[in-house]
Amino acid sequence: MVTIKNFASSLFLFLLFFPTLLTATSYRVDGEIIDDNRAAELITVITTTNPIPSIPTLKHLYPAQKSLFQIPALAKCKKIIVFDGIPPSYANKKDLYDQYKKKVIELTKSDSFFKNTELVFCDKWVHLAGTLKEAIKLVTTPYIFVYQHDDILRKWFDLPGCIASMKKNPNIKYIHLTRYPNNGPEWYWPVNSVAKGESLIPLTRCFGWSDYAHVATVDYYKNFVLPQCDHGAMEWYMHWGIKKAIEGKSQQEMDRIHLDYGAYLYGEPHDGNYIHHSDGARN
Repeated sequence: MVTIKNFASSLFLFLLFFPTLLTATSYRVDGEIIDDNRAAELITVITTTNPIPSIPTLKHLYPAQKSLFQIPALAKCKKIIVFDGIPPSYANKKDLYDQYKKKVIELTKSDSFFKNTELVFCDKWVHLAGTLKEAIKLVTTPYIFVYQHDDILRKWFDLPGCIASMKKNPNIKYIHLTRYPNNGPEWYWPVNSVAKGESLIPLTRCFGWSDYAHVATVDYYKNFVLPQCDHGAMEWYMHWGIKKAIEGKSQQEMDRIHLDYGAYLYGEPHDGNYIHHSDGARN
């Protein structure tokens, strides 16, 4: 017969021997409880946007921001939307882009999906990496969720678990939510579930890098990612950079190189399809 006393004793022993896991989305790391509320205090969403064929409509940006609210911490946390300048190909669309910006400004005043959102406007065309360089100046949290205006989050993922794992294991610097199965052909080396050190969530190690939705540390971005990037998308530099770094290397050397990139995909190798790409550049 299970008594209240026996149940309490069993619960005490469970928490004693398994102090990290508190609930499905609540973890204890070095005495700190990482739950949805704490995760919201530790992370900032940066959404990048730029002139696309659909402006001035919000057919891509609005669903993108709305989909974040599936994750309690992302619903609560601070958000930054950074607007790139106008590239030469859109020089004649300035009025449409201004209308687009005004619509977003109004949403920050009236729409719950755009609350707690700061807007950043780049004076000139700085491309994707340049927009991150501008937005990250305003970030005061140790973690960021980098997102694009045509990313749509398809399903829940364990954000507190991502942050708790990064806090416990500094080798995990970047966790990407894929648009396709994790074991797809996009990476330069077969993916696996080998993480150097502990992880509190399933992660798939990969040799590659994507601009699309990912959790990362601000330190990693400031000191490793952005210094490698010029005028362009981050993955142009990071994805090809890791390919060049591992070419002709032994597995032991590749394992060491991976520690610099710290790149993982959320979930097991067979997992994936967390993001729908609505492809704002084409429609």
